[in-house]
Amino acid sequence: MTMWILLRVGMVVARVLPLRVSYALARIGGTVGFWIWRGGRRRCIENMEMVTGGDAKLARRYARQSFGNYGLFLVDFLRELTSSLEATRGRVMFDGWSTLEELRTGNGLVFVTMHFGNWDMGAAGMALHGFRPAVVADEFDNPRINMVMRRYRERLGMTVIPAGRVGPRVLRALRRNEVVATLADVPATAGKGVVVEFFGEQIVVPDGAARIALRAGASVVVAMAPRRSAWSDEVEAWVVPIKFEASGNTIADARDLTQAIFRELEPMVRRASTQWYIFRRLRTPYDPSGQS
Repeated sequence: MTMWILLRVGMVVARVLPLRVSYALARIGGTVGFWIWRGGRRRCIENMEMVTGGDAKLARRYARQSFGNYGLFLVDFLRELTSSLEATRGRVMFDGWSTLEELRTGNGLVFVTMHFGNWDMGAAGMALHGFRPAVVADEFDNPRINMVMRRYRERLGMTVIPAGRVGPRVLRALRRNEVVATLADVPATAGKGVVVEFFGEQIVVPDGAARIALRAGASVVVAMAPRRSAWSDEVEAWVVPIKFEASGNTIADARDLTQAIFRELEPMVRRASTQWYIFRRLRTPYDPSGQS
């Protein structure tokens, strides 16, 4: 009930206040969150230490700024909850749509992104240009929040696939030559996933996106949607196709394709590290509950 009330109040406040005022308050709120959420702060700093090569002071600064930027993302999210897809036109800066269309050769596209920038806005930009994405999304315990999130994403041109029911629906979408979008920076559940190298460290992540792409014969694209500037609600699109040839060994191919994905994600994160919102532990050994 508390989350539902906060969501409703946040929607009203974010729509009434001028954007810059909302962003200023959000940065302050994010910084407060950095100080009071000890577990999230610790995990974010630890993940940022991968980016900084072990520089603890710089990692702490990146983590604090990440909390502030996440506040901006929440403002965008609250303002977009009642928006239409058309209202987002012009907010995604990208001119490579024809190149993406060339990659869609009959077996669909798998877009892999992270909790970075404004990934929902990136998906809305895709929908506006004929790439209506099916997005794999976590579900909330509160059914009313689930309903709001589903309707919000559907208004922005997305089809929502619950994270717990991925396999068949994703394969059917790809075989219809559609686009599937998924998040890569999610810790793998106990006993599952693959170990990949990321910023010189070992992390354990799910290999589901790679397995499904290989099974469907789909092209894989790494993409990020970073905010253009500190006070702007516009995003850029960074898009890199993954070049990969399968060997026929299912297990090795899934691992190697996942590694290829993270190899391209790494320079994107380095380019705008404070827009990476990573409050769950990625380094191994990892805590599958996310509460370490």
